[in-house]
Parts: sequence; C-alpha cells; structure tokens
Amino acid sequence: MIMPIKVFWHPDCLLHDPPYEILSGDKVPYFESPTRLTLVKEELERYPSLFAFELANWTARGLPDVTHKFIRMVHSDGYLDYLKSAYDKWVEDGGSTDAVLPESFPHVNLLRGLDSTQIQALSPIAKAGLYCFDLSCPITKDTYSSVIASAGVAMTAAQELIDVSSSSDAKMIAAVFALCRPPGHHAGTSLCGGYCFVNNVAVAARFLQHANPGHQNPRVAILDIDYHHGNGTQEIFYSDPSVLYASLHAHDDYPYFTGAKTEKGSGEGSGTNFNFPLPRGTGDSVYCDTLVDATDVVRTFDPEYLLVSLGVDTYVDDPISDFRLSHACYSEVGRIIARLEKPTLFLMEGGYHMETIGKNVCAVLRGFTELPGGGIGARRVISTE
Repeated sequence: MIMPIKVFWHPDCLLHDPPYEILSGDKVPYFESPTRLTLVKEELERYPSLFAFELANWTARGLPDVTHKFIRMVHSDGYLDYLKSAYDKWVEDGGSTDAVLPESFPHVNLLRGLDSTQIQALSPIAKAGLYCFDLSCPITKDTYSSVIASAGVAMTAAQELIDVSSSSDAKMIAAVFALCRPPGHHAGTSLCGGYCFVNNVAVAARFLQHANPGHQNPRVAILDIDYHHGNGTQEIFYSDPSVLYASLHAHDDYPYFTGAKTEKGSGEGSGTNFNFPLPRGTGDSVYCDTLVDATDVVRTFDPEYLLVSLGVDTYVDDPISDFRLSHACYSEVGRIIARLEKPTLFLMEGGYHMETIGKNVCAVLRGFTELPGGGIGARRVISTE
C-alpha cells in the first residue's frame, strides 16, 4: 500500500505580496511572490496517491500559540514586536503605504552602542534599517500574518514528523513537507533579509527539541540546499552543539559576507557548522558529489531528525541565481538525502523560475521516496542488506 507524504500549508502564507523590491539598483516586481506557493501546491496536487495536503491548524492540534514559546526561542522579543507593529507605525510616521523599506542601515563604521530604551525611541524609518539588512523584505499590512502562518506550517509539520516517526515501522523512514512562505533561512535572531522574516527551519528545530516533554533536546541536523547561504540559520545555531548546520551554496554571491568554509561554529558549537561554497555555474555532477560530502557530515553527527531547507533556485534557468542544475538532478538530490535514513522534514525556501518550481520541488520529494525497485511511497524502506 502506498502512503502519501503529508504536505502542510496555510492560505495566510499567500497574503504577503509586496508590489516591488530593489534588486541590482532597479525597482522590480517582487520575485518571492505568492504564485510560487500556488505553483508548488498545484504540481503536488497532480499526484494524490503520493501527496496528501493538510491545512496547518496548530490550534486544532492542541499546539501552543506559535507567536510565543517556539518562535521566541529563535528570535528576540524586540525584533518580533517590531515585525508585528512595523507597518502601522511606519504609515503613522508618514511612510509609504506600499510597504516598509529601510533607507539607512547601521553600518559597522556608523555604530554606536544602543540600549533597549534607545532602540525603542528610534523612529520607524530607523528601526527599518536596524532590523533588516537588504531591500528585499518590504513589510506590508499583511506581512506579519503570513510570517506567523509560515512558522505555524513549520511547527505543525514538525509535530507530524514526531508523531509519524514514533509510530512508524522500524524499517520505514518518515518524511513530511512544510510548504512555508515566506521562506526563512536568511532571517537571524533580530534580522530580516533575503525575503525571510522568521526562520522557519530554526523554529521547527526548536520545536522538535522541546515539544516532547519526555524527550528533550534531541540532536537535529539542518541540511540547506538553497542556492544562497542561510546566514540566519548559521547565526542562530553557531554556538549550539545540539544542532548541526550544513549548507551547499554559491561562493561570492548573496548574502556575500557569510558562508565560508572557515566558519565552523564557536564555543560549544565549534565543529557543528559546515559550509560547502561552490562556484557559479556549478552543474549536476559537482553539485551531487558535494551533496554526498555534506550528507557524510550529517551521518557522522547522527541526528535524530533531519531538516532540509529546500531551495530550487539552483535550477539552470532561475532568474536570480547562477547554478546549472537540470530538472533530472533534483530526483538524485532527493535520493542522496534519503540515504541518510533519518526522519526528515523538508521546508520550502527559494526558487524563482515559475515554469519549473513545482516540478523541481516534486522531483526532490519523489526522489526521496523512491523505493528499491522503482516504486514510490511516503516513507523510504531501510535496506537490510
């Protein structure tokens, strides 16, 4: 019997819809549009025997309010309070009703120490620069609702992974997909950027570690296969020995200032951060060989749960990226990850080629769930050879 893989989503993830962003000095339509989620959902819905959709209703599942415990394990109170009130205060201060966009940033050569009282006293336009590091995170009147919904999708999917992996046959590996939007891996403790406001994969990791009172702080590995380095995820877990972060990404591309091989973690987390920067133009063979190297690192860490920041902006025709992966490569990516044989939660990150985003996401998930002999199922059978 084929058991479909559970896919969680929420319609509020569609609400965040800024009219534009600033990219390479130009005012352009917002690349991280709601259409991305719709296209992925429509593609997966074509295969009802493989994917089963469920509305992420964390209240009905008896889960705590996502704005409280788990998001605040990842992000600072001041930052979350800012996201919630930023648009209204911006408009009250005379800012554009289109969206909040910073015009000044606290550059290292400008910095002076600010205590919490001074931060609270900053004008809305100053706070926009304090809590954001680029011009791709406009905050609209609906952004906060989408951000909370996206984190809720991640948390609900994490609960499903706990439930399924604890009840599964010992020879089966659980897999769940969180169709999050906005994405999250660029969002830091107190910083948005790169289309990301709340770090969904980090929220899911903390949920997995603390939601089950009888099993606290299991080891979690995060494998980031987005084209861009997940600077936010790295920052959040950089000194945490219980969470391993491994990232494949483009060298000398956005976000530019993070992602070097020399960034290994700090303090107790030293040796749990692994970056695999690749040159622009990287194709299928080199990418998959490097992914195998990254999964070897994960295997050595031996986590109880694997989280995958799933970006398909590595595709050859992606409009804002510069790898050369073919559509066929994504199935192999899924198969390589499946060989880790760990309960796995995929969370949606980047991918901006509208014609193929759904097909490429589907290919990764189908590759992961391919059974020996070519069948497809929701859980991969562990080889007993």
